[in-house]
Amino acid sequence: MNETANRTGSGKGVAPEDRLDAQIGYNLRRASALALNDFTVELADAALRPVTYGMLALIDERPGISAAELCRLLGMKSANMAPLLAELEERGLVERDDHAQDRRMQVLALTKAAKAAMPAWRGQVRNHEDRFLQRLTKKERATLLRLLRLIWTDED
Repeated sequence: MNETANRTGSGKGVAPEDRLDAQIGYNLRRASALALNDFTVELADAALRPVTYGMLALIDERPGISAAELCRLLGMKSANMAPLLAELEERGLVERDDHAQDRRMQVLALTKAAKAAMPAWRGQVRNHEDRFLQRLTKKERATLLRLLRLIWTDED
């Protein structure tokens, strides 16, 4: 008997495919909650959340990226991005500069301190993912990543 049936009784009258534990969204939410909690613990000393780490990682990968492009790549709204960029700037992790050709646009880069810390943060994220995905084989991890990307990207 599965976990949901154990907690709620026999589960009679509900088709197996309609049970809560058979729903993709429910399982994604449960996995996401576990991942978020573990990530928070792993990066507590750095005071990074998945969204702020993602911002820093992309800025590291694409120095000089615009805030608009960062929003697009992370699937965020600029209204949500602005306070997060301000927070990272206040913490001395991100710096903004005027674009060389278009003064209306600002480009983003990591500060020296953030550049120096990034390899350790990436290592912590690897530790987190290894712990979080410990039940999966290397091939299963690759399959999971491929399937998740199919859901949210337009790539084939």
